[in-house]
Amino acid sequence: MKKQLLAVAISCLSVLGVQAQGTWVPQATGFPNVSTGVFNVSVCDANTVWISSYDGSGGQANVRDFSVTIDGGATWIPGVVPAPAGHAWSMIHGLDATTAWAIFYNATAGTGGGIWKTTDGGVTWNQQGVGTIFNASSFPNVVHFWNANEGFAMGDPNPTEFELYTSADGGATWTPVPGANIPDPIAGEYGIVNHYTVVGNTVWFDTNKGRVYKSTDKGLTWTVSSTGITVPANGAIDCIFWDANNGLARLYNNTTGVNTVRSSTDGGATWTPITPTGNMFGSDIKPVPGTASRLISTGAATGFIGSSYSDDGGLTWVDIETAAQRTALGVWDVNTMWSGGFTTSPSSDGIYKYEPLSVVACGDPLINSGTSAAVDATVCFGDTLFFSTIGANPPTVGTTFGFSIIVSTGDISGNPDPLSQPGILGGTGVQFPAPNPANTILINNAAVFPAGVYYFTPVVYGNATGTGNITALTLDPACTYTGTSVMVTLYDVGDPACAVGLSELNGASLSVSASQMGSVLNLNIGSANAGQVTAEVYDVTGRMIASELVSVSTGMNSHKLDASTFSAGTYVVRVLDGSNVATTKLVKF
Repeated sequence: MKKQLLAVAISCLSVLGVQAQGTWVPQATGFPNVSTGVFNVSVCDANTVWISSYDGSGGQANVRDFSVTIDGGATWIPGVVPAPAGHAWSMIHGLDATTAWAIFYNATAGTGGGIWKTTDGGVTWNQQGVGTIFNASSFPNVVHFWNANEGFAMGDPNPTEFELYTSADGGATWTPVPGANIPDPIAGEYGIVNHYTVVGNTVWFDTNKGRVYKSTDKGLTWTVSSTGITVPANGAIDCIFWDANNGLARLYNNTTGVNTVRSSTDGGATWTPITPTGNMFGSDIKPVPGTASRLISTGAATGFIGSSYSDDGGLTWVDIETAAQRTALGVWDVNTMWSGGFTTSPSSDGIYKYEPLSVVACGDPLINSGTSAAVDATVCFGDTLFFSTIGANPPTVGTTFGFSIIVSTGDISGNPDPLSQPGILGGTGVQFPAPNPANTILINNAAVFPAGVYYFTPVVYGNATGTGNITALTLDPACTYTGTSVMVTLYDVGDPACAVGLSELNGASLSVSASQMGSVLNLNIGSANAGQVTAEVYDVTGRMIASELVSVSTGMNSHKLDASTFSAGTYVVRVLDGSNVATTKLVKF
């Protein structure tokens, strides 16, 4: 029975991956629309980064939003490039805190587009080269500047050669590269938006036919080679170089997670098959400047999410984490990099900065198992337990370390060897860093635990071994710190204690109920006081997927929340007014 129970507990409680090198810390993109993804990341220096966007909701809207930070991501300033409606991002390229270029293609017409430039930090943008660079038959893919003056731009063959331009005055004027300087494309060949790599004066871009074009003079003359990779229809390879000679090209299958990889040691003149080991994720791959051959990869495909690194030019890969969808990468050095994600709130996330781990040794006074509480410690059948822990800070030593919740039939507060105690029933996976707050959600439907009295206990630990649920780990009692157990009562269906409506509400000061109408959640919020409340929506893993500030008057209030990006499933809605909390459960169909 215990093994069956644990299997269910793993699927119903929060489960995240462990990482061993550092952590991705969320930063707020400021993008106004939930599910906006980061399309590309352009890092100018350790403090200045520009990002472009795309519609990650599945609605395929054409967006022109960008955001920029000049303080290392502490604050991001969003905006919209005034390209025509129907245009979509090819990429953004930042030079410094004030200057950037944005290149778009006309996604509505299928061809056309152009380049826009800002010199005031994104406040205003002006289109460059109108009538002289790209036309109604063009498909712009790439723009890059080496400095304030010298740059190049690339588009698909139009009409017969790849459309290549150079500029010597910051894009004020553009000179077409003569066709004689560009190897002819093969039938059906085209470039890929934002697919290029630069080392010094040398630039490479890849094509849908598995070929790589190269220029060693900032785009003035070009050669081409074949990687030998056969690219399927509508597919694309990634090509990167980390010095003038060494690079790789790969084709990623986002259904199987398999990479087809070729490496080069002569600047792309020839390519040799290699077989990587470990997770080489498929969203993006970038070299790390200042290292011999360190590479970073990110993944957002279903079943293949996370990030990883390689220190041998892509032969072997080690997971950083497998906890969240990671999109585009921008890398400044080994300690300073950003990975895109998806915005769940303009004020909380959407872009993630890598923070190397500081060593927290066993016995360090910074270690804290956190303070835990249940919104309601008596949960009627069909209602939802919302268990939250704040302030947890685990050790960072050993093979496995992090934060978890243990569920038991007895109080295990402060025990240095909690898994050795009788009555251990289950728990969560390894979480690192410990979210603050770390939320655990359990629907009382007897699928995980039958009616009874249980204890939920926060635990932080280092020097552990094993993977998966905490009950599958071997903990080191000398480096395990068990917090205070919180008693929770789960009532059976029809229990007399619930006959008078024992609820999840905090008294009569605040109440909430929820219903679905199409893609909208209708929240009915009862409040004893006029003011503002925060409405939050969580999935069953405890991840907050929406948060809105709602103005309420005394009495009942109606509020509509956009749920068009929510998948079908069970959600918990929580409303807070600073002193009171109310929760309710909703099943979205």
